[in-house]
Amino acid sequence: MKGIKESATSGMSKVAGPLQEIDPRVIEMIMSRVNFPASKSDLITRAQDSGASHGILEMLNMFEDRQYNGPDEIRSELNRIRQK
Repeated sequence: MKGIKESATSGMSKVAGPLQEIDPRVIEMIMSRVNFPASKSDLITRAQDSGASHGILEMLNMFEDRQYNGPDEIRSELNRIRQK
């Protein structure tokens, strides 16, 4: 997806950096193109196909390895990771 790399930060090594600085609109764009239910692997593949930044991919790799039934579950998982 054009614009994802420009919208999100990339090349960060610390987890807090990417999670705090990722534009929420980028996550919304990726979720809008996911067919739910979707596995962690499905989410990562969709993000890669969309040209997501390294920071987005790092974040998705922190997700629990399970099925996600919709955008609300993705948002909950993001909140869980941010609280670590």
